[in-house]
Amino acid sequence: MLPAVSTMNIAHRGARAVCPENTLLAAGMGLAYGAHMWELDVSMTRDGKLVVMHDDTLERTTDVSLRPEFAARAPWRVCDFTFDELRSLDAGSWYVRTDPFGQIAEGMVDEDDKASFAGLVVPTLREALEFTRDADWCVNVEIKDHAHLVGHDTIVQATLELVRETDMADRVLLSSFQHRYLQEAGVLMPGLPLGVLVEDVAPADPVALVRSLKAQAYHPGQDIITEAEVDRLRDAGFGVNVWTVNDAAQMAELVSWGVTGLFTDFPLLCWGVLQDQLF
Repeated sequence: MLPAVSTMNIAHRGARAVCPENTLLAAGMGLAYGAHMWELDVSMTRDGKLVVMHDDTLERTTDVSLRPEFAARAPWRVCDFTFDELRSLDAGSWYVRTDPFGQIAEGMVDEDDKASFAGLVVPTLREALEFTRDADWCVNVEIKDHAHLVGHDTIVQATLELVRETDMADRVLLSSFQHRYLQEAGVLMPGLPLGVLVEDVAPADPVALVRSLKAQAYHPGQDIITEAEVDRLRDAGFGVNVWTVNDAAQMAELVSWGVTGLFTDFPLLCWGVLQDQLF
């Protein structure tokens, strides 16, 4: 079952502020930091394998641009690589090179942790689901928009097949910015909780949008949600899970509005804020 709590602490791509995102290490860190669930992104390789990767390209979160054998294949789209090629990449050392959240500079990542990042691999969706199941945990599976990529017509069915095969149907919240995928999922796996992702511009009527997609939750960016909209959505029986909230004061404010979940890169910070709300 999905977490039965007032506000879910959702580790965004795992605890990505302190370790490489969308790796099993990041997931495990999110679990250790008290997150109620984690969020991952699903992409498809050229040969149809489902992998956990946010970007359409591999440059930011792997060493692909440093590998001479792949130099001619820029911009290194995920869907242009086979699974074996992708699996040969280092998906961890980039974090040490770039320190994306400044946590290394602040002393929040020690030398042993940094050493453990080297050689991390991009996990498969199956591995991520099995990890989550074995940890007795939950996960928000976001299917990336493949409208112009390999897999647009197959990624939903393939994802749901893995959810079934890993016996994770009661522990998955499925979301996407590509709302067609949510409609497909509702037909293929009725009853699976769905989250409607939106960004940049709020829909005129969020309640109507969520209802039209037969979803259970609305997932807005924190810059396009208001307290009044939270009230309307909650009164209509829908969850409101907001992304990506990394400031403690903003977390506390959104909790006071009654949101049901906070996607955060800092799940330990969120844990502290939610603890404070209990006392």
